[in-house]
Amino acid sequence: MTGVIVVMAVTLFLVGVAIGVLAAVAVAVRREDRSHHSLIGEAPSRRAKYVRYLNGSGRPNLDGELGDPRRY
Repeated sequence: MTGVIVVMAVTLFLVGVAIGVLAAVAVAVRREDRSHHSLIGEAPSRRAKYVRYLNGSGRPNLDGELGDPRRY
């Protein structure tokens, strides 16, 4: 019985962490969309920078055509 309670508590904690990460991503993406920032420039905030990294768009120079034109 104690094992079941522990498993349920750990599962609930992990679900809460996942929901928190998804909510932070949603808020940062919405804020960046509202302020009309482009993915080519610098991120407007630290949260947006980490969201870009999580989404995979924060890795520089994966494709030369999509990089910052001011760098060339």
